Amino acid sequence: MNNLIKLFSVFLLFLVIYSCSLSTEMTDIYVDETFSGTEFKKILVLGLTTDEWKKKVYENEFRSQLLTYNVEVLMAWQELPKGEQLNRETFEKYFREKDVDAILVAIEGGESMDKTLYSGGGSSHVYVGFYGFYASTASYYFNSEFLAEEKIVHMRTNLYETTEGKIIWSAKSQSFEPSSTGEVVKAVSSNVVFELNQQGYIK
Repeated sequence: MNNLIKLFSVFLLFLVIYSCSLSTEMTDIYVDETFSGTEFKKILVLGLTTDEWKKKVYENEFRSQLLTYNVEVLMAWQELPKGEQLNRETFEKYFREKDVDAILVAIEGGESMDKTLYSGGGSSHVYVGFYGFYASTASYYFNSEFLAEEKIVHMRTNLYETTEGKIIWSAKSQSFEPSSTGEVVKAVSSNVVFELNQQGYIK
C-alpha cells in the first residue's frame, strides 16, 4: 500500500512540474491613468540584458509580436551604437529624426529557485500512535524525490512615450521552468503586447 501511495505521489509531482513548465504570469502592473495620447505608430524596442545575443532575442521577439498590429517597429540592436550608454540628448535627437513616439524596454530580471515539498502520502489516520505515524510518513520528508525545485525567470517591461520620456505602462513577468530564453521572451512578449492592445496603446 505504501509503495502504491509513493508511486501515486511521484506521478502527482510530475504533473505539477509539467503543468508549470510553460507558465508565465504578469504581476505588479502599472498604468498611467493620466495619459491621454492616441495609439502609438512607431515604437523602438530596447532590450537591456547582460548578453548581446539575449538583447537580439528580446528585441526580435517583441518586434514580431508588435508587427501583428498597426505599428512600425525599430530594434535598438540595429539602430543604436553598440556598447554605449546613451545620454538624454542623443535619445531625443534620435526620436525626432526617426519620428519614434514610444519606446518599449524589456529588462532582464535574473532567475530564482522555488522549492516545494510534496508529501503526498503518509498515514491516512492522523490519530494512530507515533511509531506507526512516523514509519508511514517520515520517509516522504527524507526522500528528495518529493522536494520540487522550480526555476523562475524574471523580466520587467516598461513602455515610455517619447515627448517627455514618461513611463505609461509597466509590468513584471515570471516564467516557470522555461526550456530556453527564446521560450521566455516569446511568452512574455505575447502577454505584454496583448495588454498594450487592451490599453489602447496599439491597434
